[in-house]
Amino acid sequence: MVVRVKICGVTREADVDSAVSMGADAVGFISGFPASPRNVSLERAGELAARIPPFVSAVLVTTEETVLKEEPAVRKTGIHTIQLYGDGIDPVRVGGSLGVRLIRPYLVRSEETYPAKEASLGFDALLTDTYRAGRQGGTGITSDWEVCRRIREAILPVPMILSGGLRPENVAEGIRLVRPFAVDVSSGVEVSPGIKDPDKIAEFIRRAREAA
Repeated sequence: MVVRVKICGVTREADVDSAVSMGADAVGFISGFPASPRNVSLERAGELAARIPPFVSAVLVTTEETVLKEEPAVRKTGIHTIQLYGDGIDPVRVGGSLGVRLIRPYLVRSEETYPAKEASLGFDALLTDTYRAGRQGGTGITSDWEVCRRIREAILPVPMILSGGLRPENVAEGIRLVRPFAVDVSSGVEVSPGIKDPDKIAEFIRRAREAA
């Protein structure tokens, strides 16, 4: 089993370079969330994404509102995969208009599993994250992995990306229990919000590869 690794919430050139050199499959840039310490402008996201070599993916993490209001700037980033937050998304229209692949974030609640199938329709992948009132994601709280496993099975053949509270110490267990298409980490490999630790990135990727 091959499990891909996304390092998300990257804000600095050095952290892009660390993620790529350590073997990350994707690097994520957050824009449109002004309250987040990992938020960057669309222009900055494009600058950072330009450092990524072929065969590594750049992912723009943003909102439906940002895409609608700033479509030219979104296009200018040159990023072809978008992790898109919003409730009124028509993935076929948005993905076709921008010529991008779309990842649907899905907040996991223990009592809600199979509605994920409907949420995944039309998207290229579904990313699980932990539910917390008033937050759209990025809580750093570990999800219920048994629920995530059932979500993965329910949405097949749509790929599932596991996130939510992952760090080097628990990523192997998460992979063994859930068997996701990919894992996504942000705060779990940081020394402070928005500042990555290259040693933690390396350890996270190593343990993910070994578990897979």
